[in-house]
Amino acid sequence: MDRKNYNLYYIKILMGVVNFVILLFLSTVFIVTLNKVNHDFGARNFLENITYLPTEPIGSTILVFIAFFLLLYIIEVRKKQRNKQKISIVLYAAEILLCLIIIKFLYANYNGVILLVIADIVTDIKDKHTRTIFLVIMGMIYLFSDYDIISMFVNMISFQQFLNVYPSKVSMMIQGTRNVLVAVNVIAFISYMIILMRNQMKENARIALLNIQLQTANIRLKEMNEQLQDYAQMTEKMAETRERNRIAREIHDTLGHTMTGLSAGIDACIAMIDFSVDATKEQLNKISLVARQGIKDIRRSVNKLRPDALEHSGLQEALEKMIEETMQVSDVKINYDCQVEVLKFNQDEEDMIYRVVQESITNAIRHGKAKKINVTLWKEDKWLNLVIKDNGIGCQEIHTGFGLIHIEERIKMLKGTVEYDGSDGFTVTARIPIRWGEKL
Repeated sequence: MDRKNYNLYYIKILMGVVNFVILLFLSTVFIVTLNKVNHDFGARNFLENITYLPTEPIGSTILVFIAFFLLLYIIEVRKKQRNKQKISIVLYAAEILLCLIIIKFLYANYNGVILLVIADIVTDIKDKHTRTIFLVIMGMIYLFSDYDIISMFVNMISFQQFLNVYPSKVSMMIQGTRNVLVAVNVIAFISYMIILMRNQMKENARIALLNIQLQTANIRLKEMNEQLQDYAQMTEKMAETRERNRIAREIHDTLGHTMTGLSAGIDACIAMIDFSVDATKEQLNKISLVARQGIKDIRRSVNKLRPDALEHSGLQEALEKMIEETMQVSDVKINYDCQVEVLKFNQDEEDMIYRVVQESITNAIRHGKAKKINVTLWKEDKWLNLVIKDNGIGCQEIHTGFGLIHIEERIKMLKGTVEYDGSDGFTVTARIPIRWGEKL
């Protein structure tokens, strides 16, 4: 329990002690007064001026203290039942009933015990609707439990009438003691509410500060994520550029070496053809071997540009594997609908189709924040139609970036066409002319 809760706890204990003292004081006054009246024949005037005389003051006092201690017990027990709403409501109803019993057997001369219950309600009931109902009930009881109001409907004897039995000095001393005790109880209640409201204001301020810190942290995290994405894209582009440069250098070196050898061999053939046909034929055979080897080297370098998935399987399996892996590492649902029986194309066509699908899915997830993507392939005459549609945020104006430019370049290399639509999610529609030699 922290310090602020300790303060409230101590004040609540103080209110309980003060109420106990008040009940003990009032009960003592009632018992002593009624005993004095019963044994003092000079109290005839007192008996003639009242309309109601309690007959069993000791029994009433016992009931008052039983009800009070039951009230304290319920307050303590209910803390353990705080999470059980139905049980707590029953206990609060019991508290109200016990307060009414105390007020009744004190002849409506004291209702300050209600303040103890109100202090308990505002602290322990977390549900606003339930708390409001009980506060309204206790407030109404506190307002209408005044002697002047209740005595109009029920025969009661006022505290002032009890004091009329005593001399004026004794009467004033008793009345002053009662007023001081009641004032202490009210002051303790007001202090309790002030501390409670101050604690609530501090808690609200702390929560507001935490919300501001959380918003600031979210903004910084968002900025860092954007920077990380930019860095990842830059790293990816740099890696791609380095790989392209490496392969370009390898092709350049291989092709340059081969062409240089061929050029030198042809020059030698030109020089010797007039002197020896056989030597020229032998030289041409050597040139042929160099050319074949150069072609192999160039093909090997070019093949390094192919996706690994196409190196080990066909286009159909490669697409299915890529889509499955994408769904496994993300929460995106990808529907793949291939209406072509056999996806068997030339190597450059397979590379292009694979890369277009891969780039479109990547853009849909990264930029469109899509959760569902449809990939459709079908044949129409001599054209292969490819549509990738997502349910992402789309865009009103389409600005072709790095990915879209690559899609256009790849499709144009095959004499195909591509269109984009960002009005409802984002849609990539490509039409590719099917070249001779492939079988669908």
